[in-house]
Amino acid sequence: MLCLQPPEAMASSIPLIVLLLCSVGVAHSDLRVYNLRATGLRPDQTSSADGFVKVYCGSRFLGQTHVYNNHPNPSWPESFSYPRAKHNDNLRVRVYDKDVVFDDELGSCSTRIRRGNSNMHCSLRKGGTLFFSYSFS
Repeated sequence: MLCLQPPEAMASSIPLIVLLLCSVGVAHSDLRVYNLRATGLRPDQTSSADGFVKVYCGSRFLGQTHVYNNHPNPSWPESFSYPRAKHNDNLRVRVYDKDVVFDDELGSCSTRIRRGNSNMHCSLRKGGTLFFSYSFS
């Protein structure tokens, strides 16, 4: 049995169809970065490591951790979320040493976001290793 709708009923559903088709091509998902820690941080020769981390997804700044004073092996309890992340976005985590005048970047890790849970680690440019986890669904 064929069921026909009047033209005005079909026209009223066109905006909904267009919206659905547009949303299929631009799927966003939740990104969560957590379990941030570092080992063997080596700042400049005159001080101990006062480490903190800044997190980015693409060009979007997601936030930074508190400063963990006088410790080469900090662990930060903060986590960062971004609900508009997309598959293959660049996730970048930068480690800094807090100084009075200028914060020194100790190094960074960068990866393309993939679905699921990931545990990452990388060697930092000025010495030490950064560890973090992320989930993307």
